[in-house]
Amino acid sequence: MVRLALLAAFVVTAACGGDDGAVSDASHDGPELDAQGFPPAPALGAPIDRMGRPAINTVLNSLFEPNATKKAAKRDAYNHAIDPDGWPMATLDSTAVPATRVLGEFSAYLGILDSVDTGHPDVPGAAVNGCGNAPAYAAPATSASYAALAGVLADDQLYVDTARSQCDRYLAVELNAVLTVPYTSCGGRTLTHDVIDSSYSLLFAGAGGFSSALAPRIGDGAGAHTDVNNLMFPFLGAPH
Repeated sequence: MVRLALLAAFVVTAACGGDDGAVSDASHDGPELDAQGFPPAPALGAPIDRMGRPAINTVLNSLFEPNATKKAAKRDAYNHAIDPDGWPMATLDSTAVPATRVLGEFSAYLGILDSVDTGHPDVPGAAVNGCGNAPAYAAPATSASYAALAGVLADDQLYVDTARSQCDRYLAVELNAVLTVPYTSCGGRTLTHDVIDSSYSLLFAGAGGFSSALAPRIGDGAGAHTDVNNLMFPFLGAPH
C-alpha cells in the first residue's frame, strides 16, 4: 500500500509540472503565447455562408434558373463574397457574357417580384396594377428602375439604431432609408420577427405592403412559432 501511494504521488507530481504552474515557450509545441498566456486566434478560412437578411439570396438570385447546378453555384458565390464594399458588384456567374453580378441579378428579379401583389386586396392600389410600387422605383420602366433598391439589399447587413429602445419591427431602419417611413423601432432582427412576411411585403408592394404600424400585409401563410422567447434563456423551444 505504501509503494502504491508513493507511485501515485510520483505520477501526479510528474503530470503537474513545476511548482509555479507557469507555461514557458520551451514547455509546449504550439504557437507563441501572448502576455496572458493565451495562444493567438486561429486564422479564418474562406466564408461558406452569411446571414444578413433572410430570403434575399433565395428570391433575388437565380430564383427561376432551371439548371440546379448553376443555381447552387450562383448562390454559393453570393455567400462566399468577402468584402462588403464589393458586394453589389460581386460576380455570381463568370461564364456568362457579360458576367452576372449581384446588382444586375437583384434588379432583374425585383422587376418580376414587383408585379406579384397585382390584385392583392390588402395592398392599396394593387387591385389594378401592382407594378411600379416597389421601394425606390424609378419610372419609366428601364433596366435601372430597381437599381436603388438592389443596391440597398446587396448591402446584406442588419442595421440597428441603438438610439431606439424598442425592437419590434424587422427592417425598420431599411424602410426608413428607402421609403422615408418614420420609425420608432431599432430594426435588427429578433427571434419573434416574421422576417419572411416583412420581406415579401417590402419586395412585392413597397410602402403599400405595410400598415401604418409597419405590420406586413403580405405573408407566406406559415404560422409563427409559439416556443421562442426574446428575453428568457434558452430562447428557443425544444427541437421538433
